[in-house]
Formats: sequence, C-alpha cells, structure tokens
Amino acid sequence: MAFLAVGITANAETMTVSAANENDSKGGVDLGKGKDEDDRWSMHFYLGVDVPTGAPDGMKFAPFRSWEIGWTIAQYDYTPKNSKTTLSAGLGLNWRNYTLSGHDKLFAKVTDQVVMGKPLTNMDDLSSKIHTVSLNMPLLVSQQFSKHFGISLGAQLNWNYYGRVNNYYNDGDDEVNVSTKNIGQRPFTVDVLGMVHVSRVSIYCKYSPMSVLKTDRGPEFKSLAFGIYF
Repeated sequence: MAFLAVGITANAETMTVSAANENDSKGGVDLGKGKDEDDRWSMHFYLGVDVPTGAPDGMKFAPFRSWEIGWTIAQYDYTPKNSKTTLSAGLGLNWRNYTLSGHDKLFAKVTDQVVMGKPLTNMDDLSSKIHTVSLNMPLLVSQQFSKHFGISLGAQLNWNYYGRVNNYYNDGDDEVNVSTKNIGQRPFTVDVLGMVHVSRVSIYCKYSPMSVLKTDRGPEFKSLAFGIYF
C-alpha cells in the first residue's frame, strides 16, 4: 500500500499538486480534472483513534492504543456549475484495531466464538487486540462556506473482508505473537461520517452503529473514531 501510494502521489504531482488555488478546503492529492472544469479526481488519507462503545461489562479498551488508518485510493468530486455543494464517491481501504486495556485479559477464539479470558502466567506484557481490514466506499455531500472552510456529511460502506485476533506477549526472553483468523467479523457495515475542513486539513468523526463482530460470534461492541483527514 505504501509503495503504491507514493507512486500514485508522485504521478499526481506531475498533473497538479493540489486544487488549493480553486478551493483550499478540498484537501487531498489532486489526480486530475473530471469531465467538467469544477470536477476532479482526488486521493485522501486519514488517521484516527478508535473508541469502542457499547462493550459488555468488564471489557475495557485502550483508546490511544486502538487506531484506524484509511486510504481513499480514488474519489470523484462532482460540483454542479456555480454551486458550492460537491458530491463525492470514492473507493479505498481501511485498517482498524481494537486493543484491550491493561495486561490481564485477552481475546481468544474458542470453537467459532471470540471470547475474553485470562492470560496464562507466562504471558508478560500482554497486548490483545482485534484487527479488521475493509474495502470501503465513502459517499459524501460537501458544502463550501468560504475558500478555507467547509463541511462534509455522508456514509461509508464497508466490506470487512478480513479479521483476526492478535495476542502479543513476552515469555521469558521470547517475544510471542499469536494470530487467529476467521473471527466472525460482520462482513458488511455502514458508517456515518462527518468532517470539518479548515484550509487543507480536516477533522473527521465516524460512528459505526453496527457491531464489529457478528451477534453469535463474540462480544458485541461498536466503534466511534475521530482523527485527521487530508
């Protein structure tokens, strides 16, 4: 992903580094003009903190050790003529993790279910988390209020095609990383997404009203994320 992003970015710079002269709050990497003068193709990145919500009693997460990284590989921004409203649709990738707080609990897969249990005595400095990887489609309506300020509201459609549990710990002088796949993540979810654009950096907030895991595959919790989008 990183090498591909660098390659696309370098290629994009030969076309246009940004659309800042037209609209400083659009942000992202400009990939070229669309069909009309005010339309464009763009690429975006975002980094945020995951704050799981609605978790069962006794399940606590560490927000600042739970992160999401996103890359909108290509997004089409359509702005009607003489309008300050832009409609956008894109395609991208999203990586999330949800880390338990402390070192006294872990996620484990028992038969077909993810459960929370106690670590063994040899598991020092334990870190237990759930990872998901998604192919997503952001759909946004953006309103421009000035050259440097705007807002966006919309939804993000997710195909969560991969999920795993990771347990990292020290066993004496050995560092151990145990991964378990096929954890029963919910395959299709919809997030509510909002952004405030100031100059070329944006703050986003995203709420996932659907549980990360299927109802019959593990503890139910949802996700609230916020961070920087550019």
